Amino acid sequence: MRKRIIELIEADASVDPRIVFLTGDLGFSFVEPLEQALGERFVNMGVAEANMVSVAASLAASGFRPFAYSIAPFMTARCLEQIRNDICYQRRAVRLIGVGAGFSYGTLGPSHHALEDATIMAALPDLVVANPGNAAELDRCYAALLDDPRPAYFRIARESGASYGAPIFSPQTAAFAARHGGDVTLAASGGSVTQCLAAAEALAGEGVEAAVVSVPIVQPFPTEAFAALLTGAPVVSVFEGYRGNPLSVGVMEALLARGMGEAFVDLTAPQAFPSLVGDTETLRRRAGLDPAAIAAQARALIAGRGARKIGARA
Repeated sequence: MRKRIIELIEADASVDPRIVFLTGDLGFSFVEPLEQALGERFVNMGVAEANMVSVAASLAASGFRPFAYSIAPFMTARCLEQIRNDICYQRRAVRLIGVGAGFSYGTLGPSHHALEDATIMAALPDLVVANPGNAAELDRCYAALLDDPRPAYFRIARESGASYGAPIFSPQTAAFAARHGGDVTLAASGGSVTQCLAAAEALAGEGVEAAVVSVPIVQPFPTEAFAALLTGAPVVSVFEGYRGNPLSVGVMEALLARGMGEAFVDLTAPQAFPSLVGDTETLRRRAGLDPAAIAAQARALIAGRGARKIGARA
């Protein structure tokens, strides 16, 4: 998806001279075509992300449409004060791109993992958080936010994600069924959609039909659109991040509004730094966020052994 968002920006920049792309000395092998296309509108800010964010805010105030690009934890945690004060407080339409959602950077360790970024960004006023699960969702998110006056954070995984289509949506309607089924609902966002689709395939082999509901924009959470997809079946919420993330909170609020009739469990990463070095799939498996773990939680809920209260973990 890194390559795809660069393509989208390049196409947009070819017809809009206001677009400026800022990078924190990252993106090599992906950003060169954009650099050639933008010329002086492409700026390598060096390893100085906080300064990059402040410059992006100033460019937005001057009538430009800036995109700022870095690895997710460097784009968010390192720059929180500047994002809060220079972008959100001033309501500047800066597009922040954080690459490497969740465990995407695997063996590079906790300094490069992004498990708290969505929660941090969702706490800021007026900041839209997009968390696409594949290129089709990224295209729709980009289009939905193209002319939005609010700042936005694009949480992008390194992986391409599973191949599935996405309908046109707005921030208010950004929830749809990537797979239909009536026995259990797997609610996910970002890379977790791919894991849920694999879990649903495994369950289908056992005669269990699982719906996979994708939520590619998690802040503001599309509560009505999400609730309309619920059928009364048990719900497993899956997010590759810590508890309290905007997907988990949004799903819980939607269920509460419906009277909490569905059996429910929330699958998130343990709130601890990994004690081992491993690739992305190894870390997902250890965190209980791989297809096998998701399918096991779905079976437990269907069998009545799962949690029925918000915040519980099976």
